[in-house]
Amino acid sequence: MKIGFIGCGKMGGSILNRIINKTFLPSDILVYELNNDIKNAIAEKGVKVVDSLKDLSSADIVLLAIKPQDFNSLLSNLSHLSGKLIITIAAGVKISTIENAIDGVRVARVMPNTAALIGEASSVICFNDKATASDKKIAIDIMNAIGKVVEITEDLMDEVIPIGGSFTAFQYYFYKGFLESSIKRGVDKGVAKKLLVQSMIGSAKMIENSDREIDELISDVCSKGGTTLAGLKAFEEDNLLSTIDKCAVYCAERSKELGKN
Repeated sequence: MKIGFIGCGKMGGSILNRIINKTFLPSDILVYELNNDIKNAIAEKGVKVVDSLKDLSSADIVLLAIKPQDFNSLLSNLSHLSGKLIITIAAGVKISTIENAIDGVRVARVMPNTAALIGEASSVICFNDKATASDKKIAIDIMNAIGKVVEITEDLMDEVIPIGGSFTAFQYYFYKGFLESSIKRGVDKGVAKKLLVQSMIGSAKMIENSDREIDELISDVCSKGGTTLAGLKAFEEDNLLSTIDKCAVYCAERSKELGKN
């Protein structure tokens, strides 16, 4: 079985690096990429770099790792991929858009995040009606190679982007706020980074490994009249939960807008 990549930037490259010599041999991977530096780096891995989209006709699976803004212009040149399994990671691009451009195509629509670079991506995946059980297995295997994947229905793809594809940036922003505040109050940057990173990891693992509600976990950290409650008071005064909801809504709505283009 052969897989072809259209685009091999940050996300496409992360997927390629995680599946090479594991899910696929280098000789079974074809890549179409315009950036010469990326092409040279890929070729050094033993992967075949092709010069034309037509050269991907021999692939059984084609992964579209391009930006949503470039999608429509690309699709008009992919009619030769009829009947293949297409995996798309473009935000907001619906399965029907691909079906309308390529006859008889089997589609897996995926939304990963940038933690794919270290094999810790949080991804969601959905399929069209033509996708077979074996299609689903190989697509999920590919996504599991870069982290963890959950299958959902397509109607929820836009709604989960704030907690999947985009969430890493929101978490970095939260980290940035506490980092800058700590430095401003005299804490060494290296010390602050170490404490914050481990606190983020520990909190995530507590959530993952506990069946308790999130409010209970929050309560565990708080003591009456203590420091944590004093800090949480600022969140409540500024209605942070409302701001987070607004952020998620804006993010999901933008995904829907991209799908209309």
